[in-house]
Amino acid sequence: MDTVTLPRPVLHALREASLPGVATGMLTGETRPLTFPQGFGDVLAWLWTTDSNAAVVYLAELMKQLRERHPLAKTVTPPFRFDELLAAARACLPADFAHADLLIQYTRTSLGDFYGGPEK
Repeated sequence: MDTVTLPRPVLHALREASLPGVATGMLTGETRPLTFPQGFGDVLAWLWTTDSNAAVVYLAELMKQLRERHPLAKTVTPPFRFDELLAAARACLPADFAHADLLIQYTRTSLGDFYGGPEK
């Protein structure tokens, strides 16, 4: 994979700009189990490799979009749960990504107080 150096403000803007589109696709499809668009796992793996906390924040912001911020968030009943998001994230990561389980566990530990267990 080719790499590109980005200033942090540009990277932040790209992450923020992608969230509503990803959430729209997930909310309008309303499929269970949740699935991410093609390429999302590559982005998430890259974020984890460059800044693990940024990857966790990215998933947290996506969860906010799916449950609160997106205009369609309240149309999905029952709302998507945190464990559904994490399962979808794990499933979309590249097969050769060695840190997949660590990423999911770290995210669960970091955000568990905000999104709780499987029932939330």
